[in-house]
Amino acid sequence: MAVSTWPNISHLSVSRRELIKVLRRMGQQVKWPQKMKTPDSFRNHGLWCDFHQDHCHKTEDCVALKIEVNVFLKKGHLRELLSEKARHHLSKETTGKPTEAAPVSPPRQDRVIHVISGGSEISSISHAAAKKSPWNAKHGLEAAKPKCLLLGTDEISFTAKKQEKVLTSHNDALVISLIVANYLVKRILVDNGSSGNIIFQDAYKDLGLEESTLTRRITPFIGFSGEVKQTAIEVTLPVYAEGINMSTKFLVVDYDSSYNMILGRPWINGMVAVPSTLHQMGRSPTPWGISAIRGDQEHSCSCYQTTLKGKTKVL
Repeated sequence: MAVSTWPNISHLSVSRRELIKVLRRMGQQVKWPQKMKTPDSFRNHGLWCDFHQDHCHKTEDCVALKIEVNVFLKKGHLRELLSEKARHHLSKETTGKPTEAAPVSPPRQDRVIHVISGGSEISSISHAAAKKSPWNAKHGLEAAKPKCLLLGTDEISFTAKKQEKVLTSHNDALVISLIVANYLVKRILVDNGSSGNIIFQDAYKDLGLEESTLTRRITPFIGFSGEVKQTAIEVTLPVYAEGINMSTKFLVVDYDSSYNMILGRPWINGMVAVPSTLHQMGRSPTPWGISAIRGDQEHSCSCYQTTLKGKTKVL
């Protein structure tokens, strides 16, 4: 696979501020970024991006700006802002090549959370809509479809080669580690049998977030044995996985568990991901190819053993 030799926008002969002014004069030709969805409390207010017009990162580090400038350069715009050397380099590299997206850079890791000793709303459908859905299907009516994150069309497959680090003849769950709200959180169970994403209260406390990030909402929560509990707290957190940083809604559940979090169907479907416990991997299409999130069998076995010893109350 060829490595792109596109000139970095650092080759431009103007400052980032002047570049933004040029883009603003181009008006609607520019694909301006949408407003950041990450809660304000998660952002570093010492950083400012002129392209996003928000506190998120430095303008110099803005991936969206670099992509947009490269799009215009490939179309023949903004070339007057390039140095002569960069202009010559560009003319050789751009003939007939499509624009390639770039993954989001990993957010900073403030700390590591190792371990702690579905609601209908989470599934993007209200209780009333859930009852109405069978009626719509019976009468041939199409229900309103939730927005989906379309990341690519490449075929997702699993091969024996990808299983080199997987212990054979296992029945382990898929347990992964991801960066959540700038913390590396371990022991996250990927469970397509869960209709909601769950963060256990002890893990949430370890994130050290402000109380204002929580939403008070009564939501029924049904455990494995059929008992119904009422959860009253929801929170939306950024979950970073292989170049995709997706705002994800969680139920905050006050139970002991050998896991820190459970990522259910809302996150799996939002990522357009295919998890495989057999291959100990989740794969997901992105604009830059198929990504792979590998499981940790050691953590999976440890969580299972902890549960069997009765030290936790896993639902």
